[in-house]
Amino acid sequence: MIIVVDACIFLLALFGSRGALTIITSQNHQFYVPAKIVKEVDKQKKEVCKKLQITSEEFTTNLEALLKFVHVLQFIEYEPWMQKAKEALQQRDVNDADYLACALSVNANFLWTQDKDFGIQQLVPTKTTAQFIEERKH
Repeated sequence: MIIVVDACIFLLALFGSRGALTIITSQNHQFYVPAKIVKEVDKQKKEVCKKLQITSEEFTTNLEALLKFVHVLQFIEYEPWMQKAKEALQQRDVNDADYLACALSVNANFLWTQDKDFGIQQLVPTKTTAQFIEERKH
């Protein structure tokens, strides 16, 4: 399966969420993220380090390790789908358009997210972590 991971799920895995981390590192699927996710995560670095009581170096090591399990798409690779993504999201959250455009560009089976804003679009199915885990049981 081809799955695009949004920033929230990616951060949960980085925080050590057992469910998200286990799924991403299982290598049963192909995971994709837009390159901007690295910048988004880096903005959270100070907060993450404080919460997890880790050093900046440990954060960087964990981030680099997690990135080995996902394909990072550069903007140029999904840019042709940005307008369609923005229209589908009806300008609700412009930042979400990157994830939807990324999903369209790789013909993703679904977008893994906890963000309800994706529910207004009909281009790519979405699944929450709970839905994803429940499906894997069957």
